[in-house]
Amino acid sequence: MTVAFAQSQFDGTYINRDLQIRMKLHLDEASIPVPGLELDSCYGYINGNINSMWVILKVKKLEDKKAVVRAMCEKGDNAQDLELAIEDDKIIMKQIESAFIKGIKERKYVKLPKQIELTKE
Repeated sequence: MTVAFAQSQFDGTYINRDLQIRMKLHLDEASIPVPGLELDSCYGYINGNINSMWVILKVKKLEDKKAVVRAMCEKGDNAQDLELAIEDDKIIMKQIESAFIKGIKERKYVKLPKQIELTKE
């Protein structure tokens, strides 16, 4: 029963308006179609004002209020482990590895913060 409760928390659409980033999640089943890609389904994706869409292909660890997922850049040239932590109606996304998901500002790539807060939409 606890596992089902934990999994249902990692379901929905989350946004960071300042950074213009959107994350769609459904961690209990790879059932989200990826817009614009020939991928049947995944656990979620991150898109918006970033260097490309990041697709969540694997759930490595799932606990009550934390998860570790493996995301890959849609171009396939970069992968990143992300820690997701639930706090009320927010998810704190932390980039674990040294590779960065890059944002776009004034047509230039910029490093995003290692930790980003996203609010449930």
